[in-house]
Amino acid sequence: MRIASFSLSEPLSFPFAERSPFFINPDTNELASLFRVLAGSCVLTNLSNDVSIALARNYFTGDYEENSAQDLSFLETFEEGLRLADYEQHVESKKFVNRQFYKNLLAEICAALFNEGKEKHTAAFLHLYRAYEHLSYAFPMIYAAKTDNYVATFENLRKWMVDADKQGNVGELGFHKAFVSTLFKGLPEISTTIDINLNCKDEYKEKLFDGLARKVLGWKSEAEYTSATVRPDKLSIRFVDFHSFIVNLRNRYFHYSNARSDNLALEEIADSDMLFSFVNKAGLYYVATIFNRVVSHQMGK
Repeated sequence: MRIASFSLSEPLSFPFAERSPFFINPDTNELASLFRVLAGSCVLTNLSNDVSIALARNYFTGDYEENSAQDLSFLETFEEGLRLADYEQHVESKKFVNRQFYKNLLAEICAALFNEGKEKHTAAFLHLYRAYEHLSYAFPMIYAAKTDNYVATFENLRKWMVDADKQGNVGELGFHKAFVSTLFKGLPEISTTIDINLNCKDEYKEKLFDGLARKVLGWKSEAEYTSATVRPDKLSIRFVDFHSFIVNLRNRYFHYSNARSDNLALEEIADSDMLFSFVNKAGLYYVATIFNRVVSHQMGK
């Protein structure tokens, strides 16, 4: 299966029967392929240099563990009553729906995963962020469209837009932040955290932790730290706040304006690839979790 300058193929040991819509061949649809790449259960090849990477890290799980089974059976643990067969039926029935959207999203995710696999973490973050921006309006629309109640759909969209305006963050990403709170309302994710572990030399940890805590998360004192945060080793970010973290990180690093005093200086982060190596896995988990929840909602769960 080819997407932009990448191709996907099955590993030597096929996790799926050829009749499954998740089996990778030239006709595999983009929605099914997104599950395969985010689950780390296929081979990703960069066609510009013919370099291949056997994806193995499962970003649907919070510990980003290797997907030793190389299949998608773990999806059955996320939503009660949903079986893998339900996912197969869904991706098959939706193979011609929103195809251009999923095609573009898949291309960005593939670029992020390939660069992450080659330890080009700054480049991987760029593509991760492009993927996040791409889904920021589309996923709320897809979610809202899955209803037979026009009034409820309108009210959801109106609420997300109003909430975004109240936060002073009008636009696609502000809209998306309000949507995430609705998407996971009443679910365990709403009260969980996403950890950023600063696994680097001790001499860099304090400045890096301080820069991310103060300038990106807006934590001005230890009283604002989440309970699981451990200075200077771990930032534990509430799931509903991760949107702000990833957007602010992009702004504070890439928008280096002389008019601002809260830019992330190189002195604070030491090396951009080191910084984003801590962030990218968490970001991919965040995107994968939202993606799976939207699909589950489409399936009626």
